[in-house]
This record gives sequence, C-alpha cells and structure tokens, in this order.
Amino acid sequence: MGETTRQMLQALPIDVRTIGNHDFAYGEAAVMRDLGLSAHPVLAANVTHVGYADNAQPFKRFVRVDVGCVRVGVIGLVTQNYDADDRPTKKPFDGVFEQSTRYAQILEAEVKEHRAEVDVLIALTHLGYWDDTALASSVGAKGLDLVIGAHTEDLLKAPLPATRPDGSRTWIMQAGHYGRTLGRADVVVNLDASRNAASIEHYKIIDVDTSLPVAEDVAELANRLENEAAPAANLPVATTRAEVRGGREMAELVRRAVASEWGADALLVGRDVFWSGLPKGPVTLQRMYDSVLVQRQPAGTNGFSSLFLVELTGAELTSLRSRMQSGLHEMYVPAKIDPKATYRLAVEKRALTYPRAVFGSETKVPSLDEAKLGGELIDVLEAYAHTRTANNQTLD
Repeated sequence: MGETTRQMLQALPIDVRTIGNHDFAYGEAAVMRDLGLSAHPVLAANVTHVGYADNAQPFKRFVRVDVGCVRVGVIGLVTQNYDADDRPTKKPFDGVFEQSTRYAQILEAEVKEHRAEVDVLIALTHLGYWDDTALASSVGAKGLDLVIGAHTEDLLKAPLPATRPDGSRTWIMQAGHYGRTLGRADVVVNLDASRNAASIEHYKIIDVDTSLPVAEDVAELANRLENEAAPAANLPVATTRAEVRGGREMAELVRRAVASEWGADALLVGRDVFWSGLPKGPVTLQRMYDSVLVQRQPAGTNGFSSLFLVELTGAELTSLRSRMQSGLHEMYVPAKIDPKATYRLAVEKRALTYPRAVFGSETKVPSLDEAKLGGELIDVLEAYAHTRTANNQTLD
C-alpha cells in the first residue's frame, strides 16, 4: 500500500514536495495518511478534496521557505488521473480528489498573490515537459524563476530557458526517472536586480550509483524495510532454460500460467503490458515483479493490466477472436471450440473497460461488472512459478 515508499521519502532531507498521479494509487486513506504523517508540506494547488472546505484543504497551494536571507516561494501543480486505457481522464483521484487542468490560470493567481513576498518563485510540478514549457512561457508566469518538473521523466542535461516578449525568463529543469539521476542546481540571487533576480551558476545531472556517499541511517532503513516487506524478494522462485523475451513470449508464459492456476481456457492480453522479459537461469520474485510492473489506473483501483475471468460460450469466444482489431493484443483460444460449450477467458481490464479499441464498435463484450477479478499479472505468474518449481520443472 505504498508504506515502504512513504517511509523512505520521509527519510530524505527535503523541505517541500509535490504529489504525483501515482501517489493516489492506493486510495484516499493512504493519501490522507501520507499527508498527515509528512514531516514537510505537500503541494497541489490544483487538487481539492470534495469533503473539505476551501480553507481546510489537505494540500497546500503555496509554501515559503527561507534560505538564509533569501525568501523562496514554491507553488505545486499536479497532472490528471489516468484511466484503464492509460490515458488522462477527468475522473477525480480516488473519487474524491478533484483535479483542475486550468494550470495557467491557477499559476497566474498564485504568482499574483505571492510574488511580492518572495525573492525566488518556483513552480514544482508533476505535469510533464510540454506543460512546463507552456506555463513558463505564459504571460501569467511573469515573475516565475524556476520550473522544476516531473511526470514525463525527461532528462534535461542543462536548464532550458523560456523567455517572454518583455525579456523576463524562467528556467525549466527535469531530472529523469526511477531515481537513477539527480539534478543539482546552485541558484544565485541578486536582491538588487529589478528583473531575473535568480540565475543558475552551476547545474549538474548526477548519476545515482555506488560512487555516491551513503547516509547510514537511510541505508539501514532501506535494508530493514526490504527485509520486513518482502524478505524472499531476492531469492529465486523459478528457473528458465532460456531467456523469455518480452511481448509475445511473456504473453505465452501468462497463457500457460492462467491455464494452470485459474483453469482458464483462453487468454486476451496486450503485449505492451510487459516491461521486460525474464533472464535465462534463476529468476527471483523481484525480477518477476520488474517484468510486470503494476500501474493502478484509475487511481485507487487494480492495475489496468490486471486479469479478469469471464464465462463465455464457444460461439461468443469465436466471435471475439474473429473481431479482434488491436495489433497490440494476443488472444489464445483452444484449437477446437465447441459453440455450445462454456469456456473461461482471462482478459485484461483494459479490454473490458474499452472494448472498442480491441474489438471494434459492433462486438458485444462482457462488462467489467460481469467479470470476476483474477488478479494482477504477478499474482498468477508467482503462483505458476511456485507450482513449476515444486514439480521440479522450469518456468518455460
């Protein structure tokens, strides 16, 4: 439920942060727990909880942090929720956190309200590079010194300037993804300057590797959490005779797994849901997880690549197969299908939620409400791995 990540985040020596769309993944209670236990302010000027009054919202819109004699203001903005088709949606996060896409208007209002009380003004965003660029270039962003962004996970090796017609400028920074790199910027502030008081003197992208110094207390926390949360994560749970490549080969592995563990006769799954394949030789549980990472979309629900079980007649199963239009999906069915017999189909959530994208507009497909959740891809693969290992068989 994100608890290990929350504890690691609180161990970092940071002053303020902005939440991201995946931080809503485990539901309202987890979000509110995170906010309540946070040692620093959490910003989201464009996200409101429907159950709270305007003057009691859980997210802060703006915060001021004094660095020596310099007054630094930070505004937070967050991107949209994502639906089961992996596309932005206007649905509230977890049904209660409403998000506004009026980024420019919200930023303009915050700049207007707070610019005079700070020396440096920063937009800390989880919107993505293109939205960051548009905001930094907008008239309403006049007076905004820095945009430090995320979401699209771009690695900007140098700060990018956005210059407006009046000559005012905002610097845009983003430092990649997965904590593999960090951005270090030394900002020099000239309090006597009438415009562009903040300039970047040094900027560097730093690789996170074993050459960096270690904070012993954080390392100890990481080791404890790994051992408590999943002590067997780095132990082999299966063995492969050969490399299992991503895409079609992983889909075939899932086909065998759903047949063995769930008694499924058929499978429909997208090749694009596999982040990687599996290596030759011993396979740890952690390595298996890495191949089928879960994105809980919409927030607060199961993953968009999770599998549901539905009962179909042979005629219905044949009809579905004949109408498949998606080039991203693999559908496995028995070699011989009895039109009157009943078959169990394991099908990914995305196809049940948006069947038109897979089968076209004229095909009748069971709704998500009619289907029974089987589990995430990792659930059936982990169970299959244990079954094969117990029988002294390789995973492939």
